[in-house]
Amino acid sequence: MGFEEFVVKVKKAETPFYARLNRAAHAVLRAEAPYVPAIHRLLYQERAVRIRVWRDFWRAFYYQPLFRSRCAECGKGLYIENSGQGLPYMEGDIDIHFGDYVSFVDRGAIVGLTAGYGQCLRVGDRTDIATPVSFFVGREISIGSDCIIAATLISDNPGHQIDYLERRNARISPESIGRVIIGDDVWVGQQSMIIGNVRIGDGAIIGARAFVKKDVPPFCVVAGVPARLIRKLPFPEHLIEKLGEEQYRAYCDAQVGT
Repeated sequence: MGFEEFVVKVKKAETPFYARLNRAAHAVLRAEAPYVPAIHRLLYQERAVRIRVWRDFWRAFYYQPLFRSRCAECGKGLYIENSGQGLPYMEGDIDIHFGDYVSFVDRGAIVGLTAGYGQCLRVGDRTDIATPVSFFVGREISIGSDCIIAATLISDNPGHQIDYLERRNARISPESIGRVIIGDDVWVGQQSMIIGNVRIGDGAIIGARAFVKKDVPPFCVVAGVPARLIRKLPFPEHLIEKLGEEQYRAYCDAQVGT
């Protein structure tokens, strides 16, 4: 009897003998050292501190300088959260402009699409890119200041064709690529997606897992697939002049449920 056949018999516990071996094997696999609260709490804290210090060292002296070398412009106070990857995945010819005090999770991606031209990613001051986000840029993705971005995907192109033959034979047309413009103080919820030629106004909120393919007026809350307006927030009067009559009118004309 070969070793593999023996292992199978133990796993199946075919006879009382193999059943005893099966129980013994499970006992060995589940074995652990005695738990000593004071010692193991201390060891846990030591491990956490050691990992944090090690990752911060590489973040400060290696990964962030590398990221800056890839940017056309990068302000002060950059913070790349080093969760183990160190740098976001970056590909393509794309201009990256980060403002001051931008934070970015290292497991994101910044990709310049070959179908586009003059690709540019802009992120304003104090914006927190809080989860791994994939930016697919064919022309321009612009994010304002003081935003919280927890999306899964932000892309300025509409994606591939619905028809399978067109999808098989044709690339994305450069003419179909628009821009994603996100204003200031926008909160983009967890696992949401923003795709296509889309403008999101200041102070807007994108609900978790929402799928946004059309403009969102300022200080409006959208959710769902596709995203629909579910609530209008108060529009600060002092921002009417700053945002302009067009944006204020878009807010006034917006209807819940659309």
